[in-house]
Amino acid sequence: MRHFFGTFASATLISLGLAGCGPENSGSSAFNPATDVDLTFSTFDLEDSERAPGTIAQTRFDDVYRGIEPAEGESSESRDSAAELRAHIRVFIRATPAEDGRSYIRVRNPLDLMNQVIASGQVANCVEGRRYMVERATNGEAGTYSTREKDADIRFTDQAAVLDAAALNDRLWLYPTLDWRYVPGRSDRDGGQVYRSIQYVSRSVEPDQEEHQPELVSLLAGTRFDATSFKQVGYNAPEYATADYLSRSYGSVELRQDFVDEKIDTLFIKSPDRQVVDLSRHDNSMAPDASPDCLRVELDYPMQRVRIFSSDGEPATVPAGTEEDPDNTANNPDYCAYQDPAEAKASWSTVAVPERQ
Repeated sequence: MRHFFGTFASATLISLGLAGCGPENSGSSAFNPATDVDLTFSTFDLEDSERAPGTIAQTRFDDVYRGIEPAEGESSESRDSAAELRAHIRVFIRATPAEDGRSYIRVRNPLDLMNQVIASGQVANCVEGRRYMVERATNGEAGTYSTREKDADIRFTDQAAVLDAAALNDRLWLYPTLDWRYVPGRSDRDGGQVYRSIQYVSRSVEPDQEEHQPELVSLLAGTRFDATSFKQVGYNAPEYATADYLSRSYGSVELRQDFVDEKIDTLFIKSPDRQVVDLSRHDNSMAPDASPDCLRVELDYPMQRVRIFSSDGEPATVPAGTEEDPDNTANNPDYCAYQDPAEAKASWSTVAVPERQ
């Protein structure tokens, strides 16, 4: 993920509303300065523009979506598998693919929109939350900004979707949690970390309206930042990030990203009710119509290698009790998350993603 410090333009902010959005209600010594935020946008769609040319580069799946592209000389089977993985990703982030199919030009999802809102510096309460983290880090004192703890609401409205009478969860996005926490370091040489959590949950609708709603039901994302370089404006460079998306009919996906040590992205695809990728083209032991309930797609940027692991019906843990500790469990080596590299069902060399290497 590249780190672009730019203006907030792709989804135009129509109005900031509401009392309590400004920092005047929470001075520099305030504890947990979170307050209500209610914003209306011209659209929730995000894309590159003249005012914000780096928007897509900041979206959560940009690196992995491009990075799974097979290198020149790889088989057509690998290219087909990469295309199937991208199609599944698009369900969750509502991406519009570029003409070459290797990247996307537009997204529409609550996580990427919130990330851009925070980076824009145009929403007073988000600015105050980040300023508060910088102050806490400067003083080496733990601090929290949490909408959940303050019972504060964050509501985003898409004006175009409202005018089009779109489905409820396509025109209104609610975030139960926006949370920053500064945790001091353990020594003078350790500046500590800032942790951020974002949660989105779709609203309940009548049964006859469910099929008209977007696929995304909820998401929960967490990010860790180095507090010594954490800034009040623009995009902050993450050290680690996770994002878990739950859909109505495609199961869930979880993306884990390491930007510091191993520089590996791992995508978990869980409990889909349909085939995501045809692994039989890589592994003759797999049935052509197999639909494992757990897939692990591991993208190693420095090594330029994708590996796909799968399991079906395997629990994440297995009993490992003893007489002294009968309830003890251990990781199940047959579960997709814990399989060794040699057990990959598919593997191919990938194109370079220089900003992650």
